[in-house]
Amino acid sequence: MAVKNYLLVIKVSVVILSVAIVALAVKLYYSENQRNSLLKHIELDKKIHNNEMNEILVRYDSVLIKNLRLEEEVSANNDTIIDNNSDSSHNKSIKKLIGNISNLEKGNNLQEKQLVALNSILKSKQIDLEYDKGEVASLNSKISKLQTEIKESVSEVEAKKLKAINVNAIGSRIVSEKILETKNLNGTEKIKVCFTLEDNPLIENGEKDIFIQIINPKSNIVSKNPSVLEIKDKTLFYSAKTTVNYGKEDVDVCVFVDANKNNLVKGNYIVNIFSGINLIGKTNLMLK
Repeated sequence: MAVKNYLLVIKVSVVILSVAIVALAVKLYYSENQRNSLLKHIELDKKIHNNEMNEILVRYDSVLIKNLRLEEEVSANNDTIIDNNSDSSHNKSIKKLIGNISNLEKGNNLQEKQLVALNSILKSKQIDLEYDKGEVASLNSKISKLQTEIKESVSEVEAKKLKAINVNAIGSRIVSEKILETKNLNGTEKIKVCFTLEDNPLIENGEKDIFIQIINPKSNIVSKNPSVLEIKDKTLFYSAKTTVNYGKEDVDVCVFVDANKNNLVKGNYIVNIFSGINLIGKTNLMLK
């Protein structure tokens, strides 16, 4: 009972750790999406900023070239009088362009501050991701340790189970106190099941209840008086029961199961041997 409770606690712990890993995995997934979204936003802002700068520089170069041409024309033609209104308009264009450049520089400073803020958020998200990855690794390590403990506990439980070897079954009937064995359906009244309980020094001496379950080709229990064994939330339908005095050495056992004629049909029969609700051996029987 203590081993079963221990196994139950371990299994519950594995389930809880598995749920925690799933939750962290979901958190990692959404954090990664947020990080990728921020990176895309930063790249887009950079492209927009570069396009605006290129456009302003092109306009500035155009006005600058025009101004140089005007200065060359003034130097080459000293007698040419430049219209004051045109010069005034040209100066206004330059002032407007300078103002645009100033505004762009202010916008650029604002974008740089936004980029710094976004990079700070990215660093914070990266730290969270690294922490979550560490948590996942730690939980995986704990689950691996628990799984190892479960395997060891299961191996220990399995080592303490009875085992039925050399299991065989055959149809039979009794004639003049003699047992006649047969594989023919018509000559079968009982089913003889024989097996050996294997020696196991880890199992305590004493009487052991062994249950025989015979299932016909129609999935019905073969027996004149089929019975039911219930242990906790598990149920076993069986054909016959026998009690064996076990002494940590091989014990040969044979059981004759009375068959209900309505359950005897041609075909393959499954024969299972149980110790409690634990399957410890099995074989097949073919009746022709």
